Amino acid sequence: MNHTTTPPRHRLLRFAVVGALVLAAPLALTACSGSSGSPVEESSASGGLGTKWGSCMRDAGFDVEDPTDETVSTGAVITPPGVDQVRFAQAAQTCGRQIGVGGASSAEKDKWKRQYAAVDSCIRETYPDAPAQEPGSLDYGDLSQDPAFQQAWDDCMAKHAPDTQSVQQ
Repeated sequence: MNHTTTPPRHRLLRFAVVGALVLAAPLALTACSGSSGSPVEESSASGGLGTKWGSCMRDAGFDVEDPTDETVSTGAVITPPGVDQVRFAQAAQTCGRQIGVGGASSAEKDKWKRQYAAVDSCIRETYPDAPAQEPGSLDYGDLSQDPAFQQAWDDCMAKHAPDTQSVQQ
């Protein structure tokens, strides 16, 4: 395996955090779920959600760039590499609450969980001994360093979770 290639692991960590946020957002953001506007409407009306969220995360000790307003309003934030995922997810939820973001709808969260399960099933067709996955997250650890795995990952993501491709940078 090539342990010098980091982009695949970086992508997996992004999806793991998105998955964690998807699962935890209903509990953390229940008080903010009263908004009936679409994410695009909310982001246009509030102007600067990404800037506010980025500033809050930097105040919490994370070196992040400001995401787009849509990324923040849907709860699809991206974790930087090498950070404590749990601490980052907690800070992201807190910052979301502070700026009044309700996160993704339950239908979106359910769809993402189904997509991630399909991606995992697809990965297991080629890598049956891949690490077990938690519902709603994808993190294959060191396996992600294998270029052949990366190709399988890209193929499975494109086939089973094409809308999450926009989460990657």
